[in-house]
Amino acid sequence: MPSHRHFFPGGALALFLACVACGSSGPPETTGFGAEPLVTATSTHGTLSVAVRTSPQPPSVGIDEGELTVTDSTTGAPVDGLSLSVVPFMPAMGHGTSLVPTVTPLGHGKYQVENLELFMAGDWELRTSLKGSVTDTVNPVLYVP
Repeated sequence: MPSHRHFFPGGALALFLACVACGSSGPPETTGFGAEPLVTATSTHGTLSVAVRTSPQPPSVGIDEGELTVTDSTTGAPVDGLSLSVVPFMPAMGHGTSLVPTVTPLGHGKYQVENLELFMAGDWELRTSLKGSVTDTVNPVLYVP
């Protein structure tokens, strides 16, 4: 009766098993909003703190998404009920983008920013106007590698 055993000469079996084990792992996940803010900035009048997370994080050249968490600078309490306007601007080149980001309130001080066009590598300001119970501005700077 013939044997149906497979024979792996020398260290081939160990190499095969190592390759199978390696195939299940990959690079760290970069999509979704990062657990830690990419950058935190204080508003012009010092009343608000804005933490920025991006997807992917760090942001990449192209169209990204952002999440701004707005809190009271003194108490750390989340600030809801604001109307936010975000304008990406590249100071080194003196230009913004043609795509206008949309901002959606999520609650608990979080605001989702979609269509965040960052079409070149370098520093980008998110020129942000906040209006509501507090009116202020903030310009967090993101670096796009």
